[in-house]
Amino acid sequence: MATHVLWQADVADFDIWLKVFREDKKVRAAAGIHDLHIWSDPDQKDHAVALFEIRNLDRALSFLESEELAVHHERGGVTHIQIKVLSPV
Repeated sequence: MATHVLWQADVADFDIWLKVFREDKKVRAAAGIHDLHIWSDPDQKDHAVALFEIRNLDRALSFLESEELAVHHERGGVTHIQIKVLSPV
């Protein structure tokens, strides 16, 4: 069974973040991260939420903590990131 990651962050501008996020899909896929859902928060205009499916947790967490991803976050105006790993039971 797959593990899931719930990712949330404040972003400077949701539309700019979404553009960068979509451009980076291949990079996430190479790290074994499959996009399931992306949401905007109607109560917080510049808050992004994503749900990912992960097949190799170690590889995915390594990417999520990498300098490479930090550069992508900078391009997308990402701040205050929260990551929650959800394991199947």
